[in-house]
Amino acid sequence: MTIEHTRIKTYSRAKGHSALAAAAYRGGFLLTDPRSGVKHDYRGRAGIIQACCLAPHGAPAWTNDPQRLWAAAEEAERRRNSTVCRNFTIALPHELNDRERWNLVLDISHALIKRYGFALQASHHRPTKDDPRYFYAHLLATTRRMESSGLTAKTRVLDGRINGKGEIEWIRAMISDRIRCHLARNQAETKAERSELSQRIAVRRDEGIFVKGLASFEQLLERYRKEGSLLAIPERHTAEQARRDKGVGAINAVASGIELAPSPLAGSLRDREISAGMDGEARPRAQVGTQDRRDTR
Repeated sequence: MTIEHTRIKTYSRAKGHSALAAAAYRGGFLLTDPRSGVKHDYRGRAGIIQACCLAPHGAPAWTNDPQRLWAAAEEAERRRNSTVCRNFTIALPHELNDRERWNLVLDISHALIKRYGFALQASHHRPTKDDPRYFYAHLLATTRRMESSGLTAKTRVLDGRINGKGEIEWIRAMISDRIRCHLARNQAETKAERSELSQRIAVRRDEGIFVKGLASFEQLLERYRKEGSLLAIPERHTAEQARRDKGVGAINAVASGIELAPSPLAGSLRDREISAGMDGEARPRAQVGTQDRRDTR
């Protein structure tokens, strides 16, 4: 079930808020207040997938830089109780992947920018605790319109419970509609992929590939049920016969002067070297050396 939740909050100097601090926290940036020199460093914050700044068409290029954008937002406000930024927190569908959720975030962001003309910072977050389905986005917007000359008039249409009520309802409805559209598109693409896969399987089945493979598998399964082995066992072949064959092969190899690899079944021979004597009998190399010395005296 898709979680739908949208919360809108304003940040004011009267409450000690800072647009630079809010942007650094939500985007995982290091931003410095040019007036006080205070640094807001949230580069180590977990759960941030990606973030970027967006602005209306024709806005100055510096609006892409969060440091310059939010420093300008703070500079544009003169009063001690000014509202410095507005934040939209939006729950994102866990049914989508990261790329699809980010496309949804950008879609909602462009719809807000088109209607209100402000600049905003969009950030995509993954769950870090509690509900693992709670992916969400922060859209931190300026309280003024962004034009080619920079920040201009206040977006008063969003201020107040009475004046902004209709706009808040529009925002919630727009976000809900965008979420449903992206989910429907994802479901349609998934169905198309499954249909294409089914068609490919049907073609392969018609070619007999799956039929042959299934027949082979059935034969192996039947053999396992009867004999307890997937490989055929030669007639008169038993474990005792295998051990005898192995012993005969080892003796023949020694007699022929072939060096054998150490065997886990012959631990006593692991650290000793075997050599063939002149009489054809196998003796430890240490004994061979002693006999050779006696012969040369």
